Amino acid sequence: MRRVLVLAHRWLGGLVGIGLAVLGLSGAALLWKPWWAGVAQDPRVPTEAETLAIITAGEKLGAGYVTLPSTEFGVAQAGLPDGGGAYLAHDGTLLAKWASTWDRPETFLFDLHHHLLMGETGELISGWLGIAATAFCITGLILWWPTRRTFRLKALPSRMTRPAIILHHRDIGVVLALPILLAGLTGAMMVLKPLGQALLGPLSPASEVAAWQAKPPAPPTAASPDWPAILTAGRNRFPDGTARMIVWPKAPGGTVTIRMRRPQEWHPNGRTTLTLAGDGTVLMARDAPAAPLAVRAQNALYPLHSARMADSPMALPLRIVMTLAGLGLALLGSLAVVTFWRAQVPARMRKPRMPQGVGAG
Repeated sequence: MRRVLVLAHRWLGGLVGIGLAVLGLSGAALLWKPWWAGVAQDPRVPTEAETLAIITAGEKLGAGYVTLPSTEFGVAQAGLPDGGGAYLAHDGTLLAKWASTWDRPETFLFDLHHHLLMGETGELISGWLGIAATAFCITGLILWWPTRRTFRLKALPSRMTRPAIILHHRDIGVVLALPILLAGLTGAMMVLKPLGQALLGPLSPASEVAAWQAKPPAPPTAASPDWPAILTAGRNRFPDGTARMIVWPKAPGGTVTIRMRRPQEWHPNGRTTLTLAGDGTVLMARDAPAAPLAVRAQNALYPLHSARMADSPMALPLRIVMTLAGLGLALLGSLAVVTFWRAQVPARMRKPRMPQGVGAG
């Protein structure tokens, strides 16, 4: 059985290690996006007047949604058609605009991490890579246990030889196993919906989850958005909530969606939502802290995966841990590929070493 695990661990690492390295390195960089995004920031929640200015600016740009500034990332981000976007200041001033995800490093890294630059297909691949990372952690711990007495913690291999790399891989892998397991499993559960439903579904009756996910009714009248009335309705419905995202109607006269974050929520943009008619009539309100347990567990996946736990003292420690997991995954994945494929090269094809002293002088 151990031999089977060794072969499975080795071959799987050789085949998907580079993919895991890409996810680990890009994920580690995205964890610190607010600090290197290269845009002037004012890290605070906007006032209602500033929110209206941001909405007005977003409408002029043709945005489908806008994420409002926060204490973590102090600019608004508008989503534009065909993958474009823009950063807006609190007063609605345009700070930056891009036409595709390739135009800015943070949007490129986001697409690389979430979609591997391959759209929905890449997203599915990244989900399966998350399952692979989970499998590596489990099989790696099983394989490490009999050798635990020889454990030596080193940041890098002592030498770039296959035996030294394997020893380093074994020991640094066990140190980072739980953070990598957390990153891989939460990522896979977010992307692969059937997996998330299978693991979290038993937490709540299916009828409760279905009722929670029911679609809102159509608005009685096709009115253009009255934004002051809409924001007032959101504030009245959830007085302790903070507006985080504004989603425009998909068609003229359609409904407006406001995402809010209540103090009990980890998610930086909240999962409490209001669906409103253009005149501010509330058609449906979903209070995330009161959601079924399965839904609340699903909502916790993103904050744990991204280490973005709003206003939580655990946010910074978790970000550091997940950064180490990402860097470790990049190191382990890339070196696993190198050592695996080097071992597959027949000995007769390797460049022979020149005996010492030959050719001297």
